[in-house]
Amino acid sequence: MSQFRFAIPQFLLLFPLLLLIAFIFRRWLGRKSSLLFSTLHSFEGAPRGWRVKAATTIPPLLRWLALACGLLVMARPQTVERKQWFESTGVDIVMSLDTSGSMQTIDMDPRKNRVSDVYTETTFQGTYQVGTAKKGTWDRLDVVKGVVRKFIKERRGDRLSLVVFGTNARTLTPLTHDLNAVNSMLQLVEIGMVGQATDLQKAIQYALKRLVGITAEDVIEWSKTRAKDYILQQIRTKRCSFIFDKDTTKRIAQAKLDPEIVKAMRAKKPRSQIMILLTDGKHTAKEGEEGREDVLQAAREAALYNIKIYTIGIGSNSPYTFRRIKRQGRNNVVRIPNDSYDKDLMQAIARVTKGQFFSAESKDALRNVYKEINKLEPNRFKVHKWDDIKELYLWFLLPMLGLLALELLSRELLFRRIP
Repeated sequence: MSQFRFAIPQFLLLFPLLLLIAFIFRRWLGRKSSLLFSTLHSFEGAPRGWRVKAATTIPPLLRWLALACGLLVMARPQTVERKQWFESTGVDIVMSLDTSGSMQTIDMDPRKNRVSDVYTETTFQGTYQVGTAKKGTWDRLDVVKGVVRKFIKERRGDRLSLVVFGTNARTLTPLTHDLNAVNSMLQLVEIGMVGQATDLQKAIQYALKRLVGITAEDVIEWSKTRAKDYILQQIRTKRCSFIFDKDTTKRIAQAKLDPEIVKAMRAKKPRSQIMILLTDGKHTAKEGEEGREDVLQAAREAALYNIKIYTIGIGSNSPYTFRRIKRQGRNNVVRIPNDSYDKDLMQAIARVTKGQFFSAESKDALRNVYKEINKLEPNRFKVHKWDDIKELYLWFLLPMLGLLALELLSRELLFRRIP
């Protein structure tokens, strides 16, 4: 927001002096007569027209207003807009949030007794306990969104991306410094927006796409058709994910890349990159050991690029929980067995990527988890601040010149006096 100020406000202190001089000049030091008369008593009762009154009022007024504008010009009026620029050396963070049907479970609301009027209902599918959730009751997704919203605000200087997953996965925001945009998209997250199941493999793969930039394979392919200057520009200006393991080094040697390109690749400093995988359920896309291996293979691919995965399992350990159900617009819930997340798999994902596993059974516990991640991955940035100043003296200089011109014209043309 712009602010108005005077760069040299001391000149404004001359305004009372200007008013005093104007009063003295008007009262005692007015224009003296050029023609002398023996007496003026015979003119005292003579009527005075508007031209006579204007001649003694308007030109002096214009001159004093011009002098006032001159003081404002010397005080240097200006607008100042405080600007800042973040030079980030922070972290790239992709948050993968589970939006499967189980996130409708009501077991993390910090307020007690949120379900009332419980009764037994028998259908062709079996016998259930059905109740009514009180107005404003939070399910697991509501709690997660509230905690993540605060976490986003605390990551100033970092680049954040938001991915949701269920049966499928979807990127809601790419990596960006615009934390307000990420928070806005977070508010649009809903249960089942990408399916009701839980596919941890796709959750990791989609997050990996957001983090991995230009690879050595891309540079090798470009070297076949692109100019050297183009490749160097891409390496220096774009996000890169170079791995110099034994196989990659061998392929670079076989491709006979220009030494300057190889030097630029090695000089490119990678940003710290992490993935936060939050879920409340098991990997249901493919059950058994084969499905588990698919998830771990995706985690190993992330580990190749030195990407840490922090896994968070949420939900209470109680044997039964209440889950929202849609029934004629009412806020009904049904009591079901609690199907918890696969703790062993979540720990294995974190271990493969040198991350860490967290468990959260309540809102407070989840808040503490994100605080711990903040400590493990501190954001680092420099803030450059400066003032964008616009001089506004022309707003008063031009009126001053106009008033002086009007004063001169009025004296010489409209209110000309006998010398």
